[in-house]
Amino acid sequence: MDITTLAAWGEFLGGIGVIASLIYLAGQIRQNSKLLKASTASATIAANADFSSLVVQDSEVARIFREGMADRSSLSEDDMQRFDALLTMGITANSQEYQFFVDGVMARSIWENRTLALRRVLPLPGYRQWWTEWGDMYPEEFQNVIDGLIREGEAAG
Repeated sequence: MDITTLAAWGEFLGGIGVIASLIYLAGQIRQNSKLLKASTASATIAANADFSSLVVQDSEVARIFREGMADRSSLSEDDMQRFDALLTMGITANSQEYQFFVDGVMARSIWENRTLALRRVLPLPGYRQWWTEWGDMYPEEFQNVIDGLIREGEAAG
């Protein structure tokens, strides 16, 4: 074999190596994307579990949440601050979930499940009172989603 033939074989084998590397990298990127989605889902589930556990594990927090959802304005100053912080915690998690969904990091099914939960609380007077006062601290796109869900509920109910 002469040097030209060896160079051609070297170039051919190098090309195969490049293709094999690209296939390997594509697989790694796909695996990383799945891992990122699983991690995101886990984090959002944990944030919602933290929110729920506050209400479930503490009867005083449960009372504040129940009374606040019925009529936020009926709460004492201290209880209103607790209620506002509790709802801020929950809705901030929802806002993050929505952004993960928009960015393609969270599965559609998880976001759809969250909108079902939101549809249950949006009609409650205390939630609406809170949203009117605090909703503008969230990104406009998320505000539009919540406002749209509220309008859907009003039209249906």
